Amino acid sequence: MTDLIAPHGGRLLECLVRGAGRETYLHQAQRLPSLTLGEWEMSDLELLATGAISPLDGFMRQADYDSVVDRMRLSNGTVWPLPVTLSVTEEQADLWREGLDLALRSPEGEILGILHKPELFPYNRAVEAKLVFGTTDTAHPGVAKIMAQGPYYVGGPVSVLNLPRHDDFTPFRLTPEETRQEFRRRGWKSVVGFQTRNPIHRAHEYLLRCALELADGLMVHPLVGQTKGDDIPAELRMRCYQALIEGYLPQDRVLLVVNPASMRYGGPREAIFHAIIRQNYGCSFFIVGRDHAGVGKFYGPFDAHRIFERFTRSELGVTPLCFDNAFFCKVCQGMATVKTCPHPAAERISLSGTAVRQMLAEGKSPPAEFTRPEIAEILKEAYVSHP
Repeated sequence: MTDLIAPHGGRLLECLVRGAGRETYLHQAQRLPSLTLGEWEMSDLELLATGAISPLDGFMRQADYDSVVDRMRLSNGTVWPLPVTLSVTEEQADLWREGLDLALRSPEGEILGILHKPELFPYNRAVEAKLVFGTTDTAHPGVAKIMAQGPYYVGGPVSVLNLPRHDDFTPFRLTPEETRQEFRRRGWKSVVGFQTRNPIHRAHEYLLRCALELADGLMVHPLVGQTKGDDIPAELRMRCYQALIEGYLPQDRVLLVVNPASMRYGGPREAIFHAIIRQNYGCSFFIVGRDHAGVGKFYGPFDAHRIFERFTRSELGVTPLCFDNAFFCKVCQGMATVKTCPHPAAERISLSGTAVRQMLAEGKSPPAEFTRPEIAEILKEAYVSHP
């Protein structure tokens, strides 16, 4: 039987330590100098632990960092679009001693892992922002984070001893190895991955239905790591996904799993990052929508589609499924895109996020042509309770 797509780089590289070795490392970590991680860095550590960002084995050293920023490849040539880094302040850098391992801790002081033989190096904030995000404007949340963090990075392989604690979405927190096992159990050979940080609506549903015609199964993989303050909370989004799957999609062909990554809002580069993560989870296809992972007006609507053209199939195994915005056409009486519908814009029902939030805040339900009634009720109830 043909197996699932291979992970990026050829194999899943999990950094989570189990068994007797974990106790040895925990004992060592108690005596090491510590570095406290923020929410973004903890989510990256979790991705490293589970192999979700294989083939990385830790936070980037300078050779990989420079290569990724400049040419979207690791120093060995493997395609990699975004830096995965750990910043430190001037004061922390002054205390750093070459060759001495660092204990990585949560804000509550729990030991999460060890950074081995860390390499300390300076970097240029403006250069990273411009090359990675295409701008130095701090209105971009990814740029704002870079500009606010310390002027040095420490990089090296990690041994993860404890995963960050979560008390939400427990049944949906599967690792790449676990999703691959589930895909095989269901007999799926080809799987479509779907990324979203927004409540699901009819346009999303249309993309999912199209994708299900091409593959054995679908993994709906909403991001539940750090996002912008005005994004819809993850708990609310998850209720919407569950309502759609239970009411309108074949449940034996859909798997709902959460993605613990933080949102970088990196547009085209982050589209590649998201695709690689889904490949590691076992997806052979990945849906890329209009302005994927974008924010504001920083990226063109199809930049995230075109970036995939830079890489060959052998370099990036997962296949992108690129879609334009979908809408309900009043003449066609169904969902469509400009590729399939000949009718003018006046016949289309397609609401902006701002318009939908305004309707919900006023206690009004978006039209059924935009979102399913069950999902509209979930959103309306949440907005009326917590405007």
